[in-house]
Amino acid sequence: MKILLATDGSESAHSAVDCLMRFPFPSDSEVTMLTVIDRAVFKNEELTDLIDEQQDALEETEKIVQEAAQELLEREAARLRNAGWSESSELRIGHPAEEIVAVAEQLDIDCVIVGSHGMGGIKRFLLGSVSDYVLQYAPCSVLIAKEPGLLPNESGATPTSPADDEHAQPPLRILLAYDDSVPARQAVEFCTSLPLDEQVEVTALTVLPLITLYRQDIRQRLSWLWLEKKKQALAALERVTQEIGRATPHVEAQLREAADVSDEILHAASEYRSDLIVLGHKGKGAIQKFLLGSVTTRIAHHASCSVLAVRNH
Repeated sequence: MKILLATDGSESAHSAVDCLMRFPFPSDSEVTMLTVIDRAVFKNEELTDLIDEQQDALEETEKIVQEAAQELLEREAARLRNAGWSESSELRIGHPAEEIVAVAEQLDIDCVIVGSHGMGGIKRFLLGSVSDYVLQYAPCSVLIAKEPGLLPNESGATPTSPADDEHAQPPLRILLAYDDSVPARQAVEFCTSLPLDEQVEVTALTVLPLITLYRQDIRQRLSWLWLEKKKQALAALERVTQEIGRATPHVEAQLREAADVSDEILHAASEYRSDLIVLGHKGKGAIQKFLLGSVTTRIAHHASCSVLAVRNH
């Protein structure tokens, strides 16, 4: 698997590296570390009429910024190498969000990893607007890393069992939001392609949306069509648990009904103390069209854990 990890040196970006080292990507995955110097920092209209001394100072500042960015790449790349990852690095100048998407396209990346937000000043490209843009326009899956959760041990390596580390992390908990759509099935395929160990816990969740206006939910629940939808949803969840059960035995399914699907997914993630929410990007379900981009974006914004939006390319 080809992975692009965007970093700006912020705490959020640092968490993205931690997330990568904990996440069960295939062992032969290749990681490209990317940092982007925002062209707007130096291409300001106010900087066009500079005297020679000011121009020299600006060029020196550009050099310092590039050197700092290169040092950042080398530092984060060293963390990956020490953890046994195969890596390379890219330094770009431009609009951060656009450069991340461009590199993902050029390198035929399978998954982009970004932090959910960044810092001020020069280290500011992993702001919400950037992660939103990447989530919307990346040609592949996007993993938005958040804290808490998905942390390696103190040595920087990922503990694989209690025998490896007496302070081993608890099992990775994944919440799979599923609506039996094509993108949702692709999310299942993505999960089953990963080397999940027997400790990983997966909950497959389907939320059927209720229309509560004027208590229509009561009539809705009693209709034969609703009962048929529930039957189909339960059958789809059973297929999902069987598929993922080949990778890890700790799989359960749950069917819920709610007026707000995204709120219910977020509530379930909090209830299960999930480390990661996985969903298909822009799904349109045979059951209901509940995994639309707006729902994906809302979950990415408000989840307290990391979020993986799966998009095949």
